Amino acid sequence: MKLGFAGFEFVNHATRRRYYSTGRPPANTSGRPHQFYHRHEQPALDTGDTLAWFIPRCREMGFDAVEGDITPHIGKPAEIDRIGNLLAKHDIALSADFGDDLTNPTRPPSDFQTFADAAVQLGIKAIGIGGVPFSVNRFVDDPPFERQMEMIRDGIRPWVEIAEASGLKLAYENHADYRVTDLMDHVVGPIGSPALGIKLDTGNCPLVIEDAVAAAEACVDVCYATHFKEMFISPVTPDGGKIVGAPLGRGHLCLDKVGEILSHSPFADDLILSIEIGWMPPNEDYFEWLAESVAWCRSALGAYLAPFDATAPATTTTGGA
Repeated sequence: MKLGFAGFEFVNHATRRRYYSTGRPPANTSGRPHQFYHRHEQPALDTGDTLAWFIPRCREMGFDAVEGDITPHIGKPAEIDRIGNLLAKHDIALSADFGDDLTNPTRPPSDFQTFADAAVQLGIKAIGIGGVPFSVNRFVDDPPFERQMEMIRDGIRPWVEIAEASGLKLAYENHADYRVTDLMDHVVGPIGSPALGIKLDTGNCPLVIEDAVAAAEACVDVCYATHFKEMFISPVTPDGGKIVGAPLGRGHLCLDKVGEILSHSPFADDLILSIEIGWMPPNEDYFEWLAESVAWCRSALGAYLAPFDATAPATTTTGGA
């Protein structure tokens, strides 16, 4: 297995405005507490060329993979070549996601075909897929659960056919809406394609009352992608039970056991443990949590991860920096 991170989340924290010129945090109406203390500087991220900014920096951050957005490069052969050369030069694996509102699909299969063609050119092995709006989940009655599963099956079948023909794996995410066992029983099983499996988001398991270890055991044979996320659970607080994020290894999801289970996956050589940081309590620093999570993974899961060299030599001399 390789260790990666969710690029979209990194971008959000690298570009978020932290303070006004007065030194005070920006006012907001989200209802969330202000983040007063930050111990790490925000990186000077190139938002105009984000994926190309990430790739040369992955190894110095402790990663040999990245979950990135390939959309800006699709349909531009020279761009696909440039990104491909960067991945080869720095020996970095790439994963990506594709989605649509499966309760009201708007993207034709040709959109996914174009995406899949680019993914193949970039050496991507598995594509994460979803989803439905957060307002549609296993706990609502309209539409009923069986209809929800039917909409998902109908929506992704064309993608599955394209993936099969392209030699790709599709990984449907338990996106804080369904249990992994729901998706295994009502989506993966009925479709019955070796191209279709699960994107296991460990941190979403407790949100639908599912044990992350049990979820890993249920999908290990078809786990093709992950969001490797930690959660801290407080069953009783003055205003109800709470589930918040935590640095990996400091929560309650037993991620060391999850990692051991996933290491036995038939897809383990290509599986990326993509670190995603769960909801942070106030006064915590994303970049500190990310670094601590990497250190924990390299230590606790070192026996299951591919050998890692932070200064791995380039395998090609073409492409960018």
